[in-house]
Amino acid sequence: MSDFKVIETQEQLNEIIGERIKKAKEKAEAEAAEKYADYDELKAQVGTLTSQVEELTGQNTKLQESAAEAERNLAESAKYKTDLEKTRIALRAGLKIEYADRLRGENKEEWEADAEALAKDFAPKPSTAPLGSNEPELTNESQEKAAWKSMLADLSGN
Repeated sequence: MSDFKVIETQEQLNEIIGERIKKAKEKAEAEAAEKYADYDELKAQVGTLTSQVEELTGQNTKLQESAAEAERNLAESAKYKTDLEKTRIALRAGLKIEYADRLRGENKEEWEADAEALAKDFAPKPSTAPLGSNEPELTNESQEKAAWKSMLADLSGN
């Protein structure tokens, strides 16, 4: 302890404390430099990963939209096939094409049964020819004139 110097002025105290602060600061900076040596590398990796996350999020959104579009197309295709099959069944049962939408059921067999039931009530009935003619048979011109005169007389009320 022969090196001990008595501090007599404020400047001497400031100098001694300044040196100690300087040494502590250098030590802290050296430790920080060692501890955070890979900071720039990690920062670059975070930036890369962030851009990859944004890109993948965009791709995910596009894929979800594509999947939704595909589902809509599939549903539309299924409805088209169902409508086509109902139309075929209605026409085979003798129904008008407008009745195809009215067929009920979950499958082909149920639609066919419903079409048959509707056909009994709504299918157009074939027209039958009259059994005989209501027109008088005219054999010559004088009979035809007489028939016309008779009809005119009936119409005029005479």
